[in-house]
Amino acid sequence: MNTATLPSAPKPAPKIPETQPQKPRRNHWWLIFFAFAGIYAAFNVEDFDFLVEKDGGYDLSPQRKKKYQKESEELDNAEQYVIYALKPGYYPCYNCGESSLIYLNAGEVWKYGVTKIGQNRRYSIGEIPENLQYKREYIGDYGTCLKLEKYKIYHYALLPENLSRAIPLIRPPGNKVDL
Repeated sequence: MNTATLPSAPKPAPKIPETQPQKPRRNHWWLIFFAFAGIYAAFNVEDFDFLVEKDGGYDLSPQRKKKYQKESEELDNAEQYVIYALKPGYYPCYNCGESSLIYLNAGEVWKYGVTKIGQNRRYSIGEIPENLQYKREYIGDYGTCLKLEKYKIYHYALLPENLSRAIPLIRPPGNKVDL
């Protein structure tokens, strides 16, 4: 008998285990965020130097009391002022539409204002335009000064110096807003 060998069937290829596609590495941005937030907070938290222990409780620190006293006195000793022209000429105008200058006669109002810190701390040298003069009109509590200032700014429109203009202004030339 002829025992010829039959060609053997091809051997199946060894199975290669399928590899799962690797998941992208998760970003740990939140860790970085919290690390920076923690560092920021550590450097920006105020010390508790505003409190002192007293008789088993707490009280304001001497520095905090001093600051309150100073600010309280400023509120009680505010001043309402006017800035007016010393001599005739052209002065900056914040309410003149396209024109940035306005002609004022001597004594005419340029601005009304209020300050809690006095003229020397409110305006540095050269901050008030040349040939304008600061004059304190009232000293008192801050609320009263604000009311006077607001009254004068609103009623500026009725002053004869304003009504004599070809186009009257809504407020003094140096006041940018009604407040």
